[in-house]
Amino acid sequence: MSDVLPGDAGYVFAAYTVFLVLLLVYVGILGAKFQRISRDITELTDEVEAGRGNKEAKPAEPVNSEAGAEEPTGV
Repeated sequence: MSDVLPGDAGYVFAAYTVFLVLLLVYVGILGAKFQRISRDITELTDEVEAGRGNKEAKPAEPVNSEAGAEEPTGV
């Protein structure tokens, strides 16, 4: 004898349908988020590369917070 009655098949189908729709919505949200993050990374990479091309080829000078600050020595 079966545990699932013939009249319950509609509820089981509805439950699986709701689960599938929620799963597809979740995957769609994740896809949109990953696409936005990828676009942001591409824009940031372009900005960094454009900034490198505009600067002259001189090394950056270190900024000391205190006047006459010295480098720490290793012991």
